[in-house]
Amino acid sequence: MRKVKHIVIGVMLLILLVINTLVMAVPVILCSILKLIPISYWQNTIGKILVALATMWMGVNNKVSRILLPTKYHLSGYQSFTIYSSYLILSNHRSWLDIVVLQQIFLGKIPFAKFFMKKELIYVPIIGLACWALDFPLMKRYSKHYLTKHPEKKGQDLRETKHACERFKNRHVSVVNFVEGTRFTQHKRDKQQAIFKYLLNPKAGGVALALDVLGDKIRGILNVTIVYPYENCSFWDFLCGVIPEVDIHVELIDPKTIPYQNYYDNEQAKYAFQVWLNTLWQDKDVLIESIMAQKMSD
Repeated sequence: MRKVKHIVIGVMLLILLVINTLVMAVPVILCSILKLIPISYWQNTIGKILVALATMWMGVNNKVSRILLPTKYHLSGYQSFTIYSSYLILSNHRSWLDIVVLQQIFLGKIPFAKFFMKKELIYVPIIGLACWALDFPLMKRYSKHYLTKHPEKKGQDLRETKHACERFKNRHVSVVNFVEGTRFTQHKRDKQQAIFKYLLNPKAGGVALALDVLGDKIRGILNVTIVYPYENCSFWDFLCGVIPEVDIHVELIDPKTIPYQNYYDNEQAKYAFQVWLNTLWQDKDVLIESIMAQKMSD
């Protein structure tokens, strides 16, 4: 009986989210089309309207889920956020639910968050168009096998990242990078032979490039650690109301303390930055284990 109740809640909430998305789709599609007009001032104005629409859409989703679901968000660490500064957000990645959690914590407290996304997601109806119109950095990653056959593509994903980040240099923005590049699973961890217990190996290239472009423009890096009460928490679990709580720890890091300069110029600089990122991830791994141990003892 309890399981049926959760499914009913999940279906009801999903319907409400779909309705909200369809209602907002009309002005978003219209504004996206209008943004194609190649006039800089016009595109900036339409961009601001799109951000306002997206913020409204996410705000409604947040409010509905907070009213209908029991999930509590335990935020610890740095919390002196401001919408008048830019941030680079580095987060671990466990589930698509991570995006919902980040919006629950940061929406309205920092500039509208833009996520590094796989380019293939541009083809998702409505959402893909909105992400393109909102200038989300869309990245296409190439496998080592593909690059062996097409060496001319080497470095293209990083060049696209740089181009995407350069659009943010003259405005306040929050850019989210899931540094592991994909969602954590035990299978992926074993395949990578990752040195961490709860994380995949971090990818340094995109982070270094974002810092190279935005380093002197951002207030700091928000190092975000998301911890769920059990493994494999899915978005559907969230909708059904079976996730009682989520822990989020935030640390502010001064970009001046990070050795990202000259990352692409020499191997020594590249090694130093990778060591810094691995150390950050090691500390994050220890923190996750500590939070989970504390939950088990309560």
